[in-house]
Amino acid sequence: MLKEERHKEIIRILKDREFASVQALSRILYVSLPTIRRDLAELNAKGLIRRSHGGAMLAGDNNEIPVEFRSTLKTAEKAKMCKVAAGLVKKNYVIFLDASTTVLHIADYIRNIEGITVVTNGLAASNLLCKYNINTFCTGGHLLTSSQAYVGSRAEHFVADFNASIMFFSTSAINKEGLISDYSESETSLRKAMLKHSRLKVFLCDSSKIGRDSVFKVCDINNIDYIITDAPESDVLSPGISFKNIISVGNKNGADSC
Repeated sequence: MLKEERHKEIIRILKDREFASVQALSRILYVSLPTIRRDLAELNAKGLIRRSHGGAMLAGDNNEIPVEFRSTLKTAEKAKMCKVAAGLVKKNYVIFLDASTTVLHIADYIRNIEGITVVTNGLAASNLLCKYNINTFCTGGHLLTSSQAYVGSRAEHFVADFNASIMFFSTSAINKEGLISDYSESETSLRKAMLKHSRLKVFLCDSSKIGRDSVFKVCDINNIDYIITDAPESDVLSPGISFKNIISVGNKNGADSC
């Protein structure tokens, strides 16, 4: 198959699947992994696709990025943020975890903390928590296939029955004025329910989400207690916006610790 034909076929596959891994494309098109990587690099340079370490999706204005794609982005940074976030968890805490890929691996770092209970609307999170034998409640509700998140009134009513010690969440955007927003109306509604029933609120965001706006308002920074990010503290908010508890995992000096 000629390169131009492969490129057309890759675009067709991504239209059908939303996301495809390098391995899957190699298998479908009967070409080597290095060839697929070169093809994806060229398509990415032309602005036709969005590339990640593990695969690709079509480029475009649609903010609803498949979870398979998001899980391959900034994995090292997310792991560092999750490790720091886990340091805020104490014995016997009740924890809210949203369905974002950013907070997912907090489960890796809290598995040995005694007496904890986790409530999540994330399908992947519930599976990982089950693997670690952590006491877990899953909200149930309507499952969004693109994000593997349970949402809707059933999920929100379920959350309202808990009094959480701490909530960990992420979204697609935080602007320089401290407005946290997201592209998903139903996930935003669920996060608002979690915020209402949690004492300590912790927002995790990587540098790609900073200085951005999305469609639906989740909350302002005055509604949360901590921001954990891989960006320098000075890059998160505009000068003059006061928020003391920004923890930068990229800051070697680490003014804040947990």
